[in-house]
Amino acid sequence: MDHWSKRLLRALSWKGWSQRELARRAGLDEQKVYKYLQGKVDQPRGDTLLRLADTLGVTESWLRYEVGPAVVNIPVVGRVAAGESFIPFDDAPMGGGFEEIEFTLEDADPIAIEVRGDSMLPVYRPGDYLLCSRRRGTDIQNALNKDCVVKTSENEGYVKKLVHGSRANTYTLVSYNAAPIENRTLLWAAPVVWVKRA
Repeated sequence: MDHWSKRLLRALSWKGWSQRELARRAGLDEQKVYKYLQGKVDQPRGDTLLRLADTLGVTESWLRYEVGPAVVNIPVVGRVAAGESFIPFDDAPMGGGFEEIEFTLEDADPIAIEVRGDSMLPVYRPGDYLLCSRRRGTDIQNALNKDCVVKTSENEGYVKKLVHGSRANTYTLVSYNAAPIENRTLLWAAPVVWVKRA
């Protein structure tokens, strides 16, 4: 595994900042940041790594150990409405965007599902991977009105939009291309949080 300073340098380049800017934003001494970027410090003291990660919008586990997703804050560089052209408002030379959205699995159990066949076109295509945040028990309520991978109490698995069923403690699974599956009890539901396109 590469020294953590390599990932620090990579994250800094994504932001397009100088080491002085990183030091200012993180509230750290510029000379210390210089040493970190040069790989001269194996283990920074205290919460330094967490401060650097938060400032750069990456996860501490990725910065420290290269474990998990790197990016947790993604720049929003425009908006688009159905049938209209993309309206950019990127205000930074390196594509920093106007604002950022947080990419998180919200401490839920992450899973991925590969799409096979074309039954979910045009939303999901064959070969797409759906990254999901799995929820169980009463936490399933947080998956309502979202596209989800679900497992029913009959051990059936589906990718559907999840809505309340007409009976207590049941859910209706809404499809893009088929009739809804009504009043199912679920073992878990995993909202789709990201799609890796084929």
